[in-house]
Amino acid sequence: MSKRTRVFLAVAVFIFACAASVYAQDAGDLDNYKWRVDGDWWFSHPSGYFGLNAPNNSYFDIHKDFGFGDYSTFTGSVDWHFGHKHHFLLNITPNYNSRTVTTTRDITFGGRTFEAGGQVTADVNLLNIAPGYQYDIIRRDHGYLGLEVDFNLFHTKASLAFAGNVGNVTGSGSGSRSLLAPLPAVGPVFRWYPLHDSNRLSIGGSFRGMPFFGYGNFLSTRGDVGVGLTQHLNVRAGYEMASRLSIHGTADQIAIKLTHRGPTAGIEFAWGQSPPKKVKNPNPVPSDWHLDWEPLYLWFSGLSGNVGAAGYVAPVSVSFSDVIKQLNIGLMTNLDVRRKRIGVYTDIIFMSLSSDQKTTPILPSYVGFTANAKELVLDPEVYFRVVDLPLVSIDAIGGGRYWHLNNSLDLFPVDTAQATITAGQTQSWIDPVFGARFRLNLNKGFFVNINGDAGGFGVGSQLTYQTYAGIGKEFKKKYSMLFGYRYLFVDYKNGGFLYDVHTSGLQAGFGIRFK
Repeated sequence: MSKRTRVFLAVAVFIFACAASVYAQDAGDLDNYKWRVDGDWWFSHPSGYFGLNAPNNSYFDIHKDFGFGDYSTFTGSVDWHFGHKHHFLLNITPNYNSRTVTTTRDITFGGRTFEAGGQVTADVNLLNIAPGYQYDIIRRDHGYLGLEVDFNLFHTKASLAFAGNVGNVTGSGSGSRSLLAPLPAVGPVFRWYPLHDSNRLSIGGSFRGMPFFGYGNFLSTRGDVGVGLTQHLNVRAGYEMASRLSIHGTADQIAIKLTHRGPTAGIEFAWGQSPPKKVKNPNPVPSDWHLDWEPLYLWFSGLSGNVGAAGYVAPVSVSFSDVIKQLNIGLMTNLDVRRKRIGVYTDIIFMSLSSDQKTTPILPSYVGFTANAKELVLDPEVYFRVVDLPLVSIDAIGGGRYWHLNNSLDLFPVDTAQATITAGQTQSWIDPVFGARFRLNLNKGFFVNINGDAGGFGVGSQLTYQTYAGIGKEFKKKYSMLFGYRYLFVDYKNGGFLYDVHTSGLQAGFGIRFK
């Protein structure tokens, strides 16, 4: 679609909206709803590569190598407006594309080499499921300006299927690589109704993203114009200016750089009444329910211990001073829901840990190594509030810690004529854990947290335990900033897989209290 065509469509939508506005009679909150469902058509123009962008051609460029052109897809979202300024969001965006060409160069991908001249079909699939939360910093009758926090779960898969020459042998086959990447994103979102007491015309947009140091980055920005057909039904047209996912790979971990942009058009339906703004009660009745959410933590984690895959073991050691250099950053979120003295606390952790020790020998055979571990930890726990006083609270906790780990090793042999040995292995298990939490409330909104638990006991790992100590500051009794130090140990081995590692470092985060 040319630039002139896009401008023409935008002007046509604006004229139609202004003409339709003469029939508008709505007043008050022009964005009044409890539930809103959106469905958008998206005409995407993709670009980027999949694989390892390195001199040995172990990647393919979706535009240069396969000529991926524009294609249509869709995105859907649900908005639960559960508070006057609070929203729970769920966005789902699939991108599926396929292309068959005669290759003009040799491509190594998914463990196979596709020689020039063969008929190769490339399939690139990207599915993003993103639960999130939006807080409206400014909310008026004619619109809002909010802050949106999403936890994007990207599942990306690329595959090449060929019919032609592979290693000088005529035949057919395929190679594929996939990646599951949980990436949070944060940024502003707005909607404005410019016409007086009318929802017939709206202008909206969003910008969300986050850098992940050496691991990668994610960015999404868009704008649109909406036309209200009825009080509940709205149609929109706009442009996705850039939706970019970039994940850097290692010698054996996939790398992705995909960008999508293009015009969008959609329809949204809203119903129900948004909760009114709460009037402060000078003598409020304490609620039995309490809900705290910490949407994003950062854990700057050093590590030491032993990592093994496929029978190979390497001693890893990254001091705190090397954390930024080795890019060991943990991304976390947790939710705490309690009624009276019984509650449920859920912690989700994603960490990408690496140790680059190319000059550290392993036995007589290897002069050095690089080790990478990607771990996803889901830690739901039930707790009982043993002590519940204004000054101090103590909880007894118990639950299960689910681990999903991928270990990968590159071993560099003494004999430089020999090839580097690459080993990778993935394991999942559950550890029972038990522990306690302690909180001390100080003056002027300051507080101290001390947590600890232990488990495993041979059920999953041989042993796991963690401790945390930190200090926080509350603002307006709803928001908080937290800083502390966390230490986590796990000793797990199964077959050729080994993860006997101490992980520790500074932790910083932001919390929201709803009740």
